[in-house]
Amino acid sequence: MTSVDAEPPRRAASARRHGVHRFLGRLHEAFDELSTDTMWALTPRELGECLEEVFAGQARMAALALGLVAQADRSDLPTHDAQPTMVSWLRDRVRLAPTEGKRLVRLARALEDYRVTRGALAAGSFPVASAAVIARALDALPAGVDPDVRAEAEEYLAGEAHAHDTHALRRLADHLDEVIDPDGADARRAAQLARAEAKAAREAFLTLRHDEATAVTEGSFRIPLVSGVKLGRMLESLTNPGRPDPIAIDDPTTGVRLSAEERRGHALVELVDRFPVGKLPKLGRSDPTLVVTMSLATLMGGLAAAELDTGQVISPGQARRLAARAGVIPAVLGTDDEVLDLGRRARFHNRPQRLAMLLQQKGTCAVQDCTRPAAGGDGAHLVAWSEGGPTDLANSALLCPRHHTLADHPDYAVTRLRPGRIRINRRC
Repeated sequence: MTSVDAEPPRRAASARRHGVHRFLGRLHEAFDELSTDTMWALTPRELGECLEEVFAGQARMAALALGLVAQADRSDLPTHDAQPTMVSWLRDRVRLAPTEGKRLVRLARALEDYRVTRGALAAGSFPVASAAVIARALDALPAGVDPDVRAEAEEYLAGEAHAHDTHALRRLADHLDEVIDPDGADARRAAQLARAEAKAAREAFLTLRHDEATAVTEGSFRIPLVSGVKLGRMLESLTNPGRPDPIAIDDPTTGVRLSAEERRGHALVELVDRFPVGKLPKLGRSDPTLVVTMSLATLMGGLAAAELDTGQVISPGQARRLAARAGVIPAVLGTDDEVLDLGRRARFHNRPQRLAMLLQQKGTCAVQDCTRPAAGGDGAHLVAWSEGGPTDLANSALLCPRHHTLADHPDYAVTRLRPGRIRINRRC
């Protein structure tokens, strides 16, 4: 039985008491009888009218859905159906994701207060996204705004929604202050921009996802506007076709013209490769460095894959190319996969020793099962320097700050399990 077969049969429209209930029943019956197999026979004029009417109908159905959601929320339908909230009811009964459900409930509640917008949406005058823009703009007005002024603002935005798409309407809504109170608009705009800039600075983020199978890193980010414009300008300079060594306009393999987005992607790669590592802050007493591990056979032209210190594998050709670039250290292993001790006898671990430890530990804290990154960790002596412990790889490990504290505590013992891995246990 399919999920479609599992749906309970709808009650016939003729058996329904309420007009709204009966209309929706007739609508489904009409859909059941509709065939789309002959849409190819529509003339251009008929096709255009169909598209306009289906989108207007979509807006009218959205207005009906929002009205029903508002009524269900107001009459506590979720409790009747043993659901804690309207959002959970929408997820359970109509498979709407919680994020979308929250947006829908919020808009349904907002439109209860905006009769003009609700009526225009019910008439199919503009899409539901434009109604959401109007509701957000009106909700953002100061609490002290006169009701008549608020009503005028709604009339203004609803009128503009008839003539502008949602994106253009959003820009107009951003300047609503200038329409309702031109004299104080500049001061309020300045305060609003200051708040927005502070919020943007607080909420900046970056996520990266590395996919070894496709050899691709994807991600998303949000940074303040000015920083984003700076980044865009840097990428523009790298995509400039007038530079001596320009980024190719056509794909070298297929000959297909690259899109502007693809050329910016190539520019971002070049920006990362060009950035001088020495100008970045130190990471664990060393410059930020990528370590590539390969066998001697791979270095000499073999086909075995190489490995990054973060655990991902790369092709042997990529590894050999990286080995010649600044900021990348090729670590060549012997038959026992032992990293040579590159350090010298001193109190603190030097850069080659830290890189060797980072490599042995596969990029994480040396304590078994700890996944904290080792790149910025503390270089620790397994046998304390004060007790005669040497500063070499056999007696050293990169530890996260928490585990370094435990390793130095007299109540805990450190056991070396294998190169690059230790265990810390409380002494009996």
